[in-house]
Amino acid sequence: MRTTTMPAAATALALAALLTATGCGPAAGPAARSSAASAKPDPLAGRDPAAVLRAAYEETAKAERKNAAITRTIGDREISAALTFEGESGCWGKVTVARAGTGEILMEDGRLSFKGDEGFLRDHFRDPTASYPDSGRAAWIDARTSDPSVAHLRTLCAAARPDRAYPAEPTGVRREPDARQNGKPVAVFRSKAPDGSEITDHVLLDAVPYLVKHAQQGPDAGSVEYTGVRGPAGTVSQTPPSLGS
Repeated sequence: MRTTTMPAAATALALAALLTATGCGPAAGPAARSSAASAKPDPLAGRDPAAVLRAAYEETAKAERKNAAITRTIGDREISAALTFEGESGCWGKVTVARAGTGEILMEDGRLSFKGDEGFLRDHFRDPTASYPDSGRAAWIDARTSDPSVAHLRTLCAAARPDRAYPAEPTGVRREPDARQNGKPVAVFRSKAPDGSEITDHVLLDAVPYLVKHAQQGPDAGSVEYTGVRGPAGTVSQTPPSLGS
């Protein structure tokens, strides 16, 4: 009886086919899994950029609570703050005025209270007609939000609220290549304010397009980065380490 020997190459191919058919072959590598994950449908695809951007501001404004890291030039002050917003009027947190000092603010129901270190208070009461408080930096100082002396603090809270930060009649709204935040993609939108200032907005790439970051150039240049947004579905964003552009 005559036997036929299968060439080694053919034997290897047959064995590979058998392993694949029975599911015993090697598992897909990370690159393959990553490629499959990146094929996830874009929830904002085909939607009007201007409509998506407006919805992102509105959804973020409706969130029960949100934190905002803000930098803003207000008059001749360069201010940075870490603020928390709750409800329709609640705004509180830590405020730093560059080359002056650091303080805290609490604004709610038409009143604004603040306290701070000596530099912060000296800057606040720099108007010669203003009376420097005797209570010192440890005590809260109360003022009505209509008081001109707290206009910069009132503006700070207003500028970080997404319902008020939405640029009036933005033009040329367009979507740019996506960025990433904490490993998650965010959609990037660019537009112009009525005064021609460039605006860049980052929007969570999800069915509910929450606003992640807003930045604007121009005389009142600044940025707001939203974290810990708590909407009906719970917290949807965490503190981001950085955003790519």
